[in-house]
Amino acid sequence: MKKHILTAATAVFLILPLASHAADETKKKSAFTTADTDGDGKVSLSEYVAAMQGKLDDTAARARFAELDKDKNGSLSRSEFSTATGAKKSGKKMKEAN
Repeated sequence: MKKHILTAATAVFLILPLASHAADETKKKSAFTTADTDGDGKVSLSEYVAAMQGKLDDTAARARFAELDKDKNGSLSRSEFSTATGAKKSGKKMKEAN
């Protein structure tokens, strides 16, 4: 009986981090998918500004878009868009470390 409990507990400790990581990836994908209103696989400036309503004013959203658009093609790839969410997380960790 103890062996079964130990096996189950070990499985839970191994699976939980994987499930958490998968949930984080789903959130990133859904944020990108939500912003990509025309479903073309990229986020245009107008889509980004609309997605940032209530979070950033129009000028700040346009400036942030310009920072994120590394290849300067006028749209954000999933990778470029994910940089925005990654930057927020690393900035938060930096504040917590200080």
